Amino acid sequence: MFAARLLASRRMNRPTPLTLGGGNVLLERDVGVIARDGVRLSVDVYRPNRPGRVPAILEHIPYRKDDLRAIEDRSQNCFLVNAGFACVRLDVRGTGSSQGVARDEYTEVEQHDGVDVVAWMAEQPWCTGSVASWGVSYGGFSCIQLAALRPPALRAIAPVYATDDRYTDDMHFHGGALNASSLPGYPTEMIAMNALPPLGERDEEFDRGWRRRIEETPAWVLDWIREQHDGPYWRNGSLRPDFDRITCAVLICAGWRDGYRTAALRMARNLEAPWELLAGPWAHKLPDRGVPGPRYPFLAEMARFFHHHLGEAGGEAPSGRPRTVFFIGAPDTPVRPHAVVSGEWLSSQRWPEDVDRTRLALGGPAVAPARVTTGVMTGQWCPPPPATGQFLDQSRDDAQSAVFESEPLVAPVALFGEPIVRLRLRHPGPRTLVSVKLQNVAPDGSSQPVTSAAANIEIAGEITLELPLMAVGWRFPAGHRIRAAVAVADWPNLWPLPAVAPLEITAPVELELPGLPADAAAFEPADGPLVEIAQPGAETEASSRWDVVAHVLTGEAGIVTEMRSRESIPAEGWSVEESAQRWAMTGDDPLGAAVSGTWRYRLTRPGLTADVQVETRFEATADEFVADLRLRVEADGAPFAERTWKERIPRRGV
Repeated sequence: MFAARLLASRRMNRPTPLTLGGGNVLLERDVGVIARDGVRLSVDVYRPNRPGRVPAILEHIPYRKDDLRAIEDRSQNCFLVNAGFACVRLDVRGTGSSQGVARDEYTEVEQHDGVDVVAWMAEQPWCTGSVASWGVSYGGFSCIQLAALRPPALRAIAPVYATDDRYTDDMHFHGGALNASSLPGYPTEMIAMNALPPLGERDEEFDRGWRRRIEETPAWVLDWIREQHDGPYWRNGSLRPDFDRITCAVLICAGWRDGYRTAALRMARNLEAPWELLAGPWAHKLPDRGVPGPRYPFLAEMARFFHHHLGEAGGEAPSGRPRTVFFIGAPDTPVRPHAVVSGEWLSSQRWPEDVDRTRLALGGPAVAPARVTTGVMTGQWCPPPPATGQFLDQSRDDAQSAVFESEPLVAPVALFGEPIVRLRLRHPGPRTLVSVKLQNVAPDGSSQPVTSAAANIEIAGEITLELPLMAVGWRFPAGHRIRAAVAVADWPNLWPLPAVAPLEITAPVELELPGLPADAAAFEPADGPLVEIAQPGAETEASSRWDVVAHVLTGEAGIVTEMRSRESIPAEGWSVEESAQRWAMTGDDPLGAAVSGTWRYRLTRPGLTADVQVETRFEATADEFVADLRLRVEADGAPFAERTWKERIPRRGV
């Protein structure tokens, strides 16, 4: 049996084990696990600093456990070890200190690496043989994909802000349209991150291996742009529609200001395996540190869930938590971001059953003008906090949309799930974007976004479109109004089509709003500890800004963002500095749309200073997307490696 042949290997000069958490936690760094094809994968093992066996938890992501994520990893894993687990943190193949080449996200070989590591974990003398997996974003995808492969030792997973469908509900495409604002962000970041060096002492052999990795690692984003329609490429790593592939228990976490929320609710509806769901007000950040608040002790809840489903003697008993816990938001003034938003926690044992629906017809015929700059006030599809995930007043964008509105409500209307909007549309074709934003309009006229969706559709003449909006929890108060704003653009979230024409909505807009389950009841989150990013002797600092830009003379509009951070552990002699800028701008000529980004890292450790800079720019003609990517790497102040990618990718209805 292959699992029995897995090996743990040691490399020369492997870092000395550390004791953390007041001496309670032993950290063994850069432990080698040999995958089935002979590639050495690097893991960090956090375990109780005492004899005995405990269940184990895997997190596998490409975000560099030895520096970029070291402080966060230590904080989270020390907490979980003190809660009764061993934790294994894997740099996925070709990233960080793991060997191989990272040819793309979620490759088939990467998914099977997870199976190999689970088998290795189950055989270790510190493990009971029962394993769980969890992660935020990439790590959430990874644990869903791992569970679908059914490794025998895997008993439970906890995906946070992740998806079951890589085409319909990921950051690359939304409603069949290319996500523009993401291009100078995460895709640019990963080119830079994948060019940083692994662990090791610098010599000629080290330099050859580092340079080879830079030369062989592709720019993932180019494949993402090429694959403009659903198909085998996106089905790889997607659970949907075969939900029965997962048989272990699943703790699902969604954030109402995060892009992956609809997928989370869809998984809960379709899984036959045991599941629990948590949905809160957060952007793309762990609920323990959730922005905006209220925060939630998610890691403590995950530990309880894993103890129960890993079934170990001495584990905590089930807490009796209802199967579904969710936050129902309420209006705040949308003129500024809020650290904590209004609303209430509710719970249900029976959701998605016994849900009533509210049906409304809003307004009458109207025309959405051909304004490409509509959408800049909505924030980002999958936002990093703090302010980029906040939903600000929509008056500017509403003025460029067709607006449909209810009368003031005589009683509150609750919403939990995916609203459906039905539109009767007329357009000259051949294609149009249809963007719909559902909003809460206060008595003072301020317009707060609640949820949205968009679709890139073929049309020539008049059609009826039924469009599910992204899942959300919200309560429209009595005296407020419900608004649907319809536009032909959602810039800079979505790349505009080559030609834009006014869109006629020829009948009242119909809304169908799923409400609360019949057994919904008030819920008080546990008083469990909130896990922050902090470690003794560690230093962290960060700042960011997000500017909405409107050029009065040219009519152009878009965003300009900036982020800076620095993390270090001086006693260990390393630090990492990160900075990024993004720019996205268009006028009402859709062929003038462009986005660009710059991402920089400086990694300093004993014997090496590495500087990496990536510059990207994306434009489009009527027939092609145009990508210009440039990577420069320096080692100890001298040029080390350089790559450029210049691609013209045909547009196929996108």
